[in-house]
Amino acid sequence: MNELSFAIGILSWRGYDSLENSLYSYKKNGLSDMTNHKFVCLPDFTEEGIKIAKKYNYKPILINNNIGILEGFKFLAEQMPQGPILLLENDLELIENKKETYAQLQKSIKLLNEHRVIQVRLRSKINPGEPFVGLKKYKNYWSSNIISRIKRLLRPFKARKLIGTSTYHHEEPDKIHPNFVKKIYEGFYIVPSSVLTWANLAILVDRDIYLETIIKKAEQIKSKKHINGFKNIEIELNNSWWRNKQFKILITPGLFKHNRLSHRGY
Repeated sequence: MNELSFAIGILSWRGYDSLENSLYSYKKNGLSDMTNHKFVCLPDFTEEGIKIAKKYNYKPILINNNIGILEGFKFLAEQMPQGPILLLENDLELIENKKETYAQLQKSIKLLNEHRVIQVRLRSKINPGEPFVGLKKYKNYWSSNIISRIKRLLRPFKARKLIGTSTYHHEEPDKIHPNFVKKIYEGFYIVPSSVLTWANLAILVDRDIYLETIIKKAEQIKSKKHINGFKNIEIELNNSWWRNKQFKILITPGLFKHNRLSHRGY
């Protein structure tokens, strides 16, 4: 298999057992062989983190203090080359084999450019890991029972915002919500940002668009809710600006499972 035109960037604050597990899965399933551009950003770093990154031939990017998810991903992306970048947190284990990983990434890179999508989501549909709050909310509003129907009637705007998550629940979501879900290939769907929130987990983005549009806007948003005292992008972009922009989001069959092996303080 030829190398693909993308870079891998991992944000890892603490959780080095999760980082080791994830990097091992990337080596085992061939992801680490698909590009020479591989980085691990280590806020509040220790020698253990540096050792693990170098063990798997990822370039460590060192930050003395914890700067949070938003600033961490910003700093990481700024060190990465232009073009498609795969952004991961340290607890995203690769659960597909090399052939499937290569096929999905190859198609994702192609569609990222062709359809000008704001992000490609690569969290596994079959085995996404926990937690998956959005999926639970979707089922609460869109299951075929009387309680869900009442919720849709009482809170139609809330119900509409959850429609994009149908791509993780139904085999043919485009037939359930044809006005919002567009099938591109088998297992690949495009939905607008009006019906699906931004996600940090396992995403492929264009580096410059990510920094100039997503990060820039998230920095401008004033929010009272933070993670460990810092902004995290997902909270800041859960707003009318994101929904009204009608950005295109590509949902794939997915490659990664959220698998946090230890507590990191939040």
